[in-house]
Amino acid sequence: MTNETANYSAMTKAVTEAVKGDINTVNKWQTAGTTVREFFGTETALTEVKAQFITDAIVPALSKGHALALAKELPRKGSADYVAFVGANGVQIWEDMNQAKKDARATAHTMFTRVVGYAFPKDRKESVATTTKTKLIELINDAIKKAQKDEAPDYDATTLIAQLQTALATASK
Repeated sequence: MTNETANYSAMTKAVTEAVKGDINTVNKWQTAGTTVREFFGTETALTEVKAQFITDAIVPALSKGHALALAKELPRKGSADYVAFVGANGVQIWEDMNQAKKDARATAHTMFTRVVGYAFPKDRKESVATTTKTKLIELINDAIKKAQKDEAPDYDATTLIAQLQTALATASK
């Protein structure tokens, strides 16, 4: 019975510490959210500097592996530099490094989303009241951003962006 008591005691202590740690973590996220909201004022202001914010505030806290993956420059697939890199190192090394960068970016994006969630929590009533006009404007803005970020478009990106901006102007009236 003493062995069971000792094991039960150790188990409950571990759970208690985990719960306290979780509460402390939530408190830290809430404090960070408040600080971010006070500094930026709006979610849009924060989103406009997302890349710099991630670089300055999130990347330093990521694991060493993620930070290293983000710091490494990889040649664009299909470029002359890529052919030279693959020739010297092999395709699998490039693929592994590229996947590590994708994983690190995803982790950084998740942390950014968490910061935004604590800094600018969504009011459920507010999200229900979103008008069709607002939703359309958001969709058009998202499409413009995606077209601008497309590194190798197989369509006329310039014309598409111009047409989307015209649609945005029309929807905004």
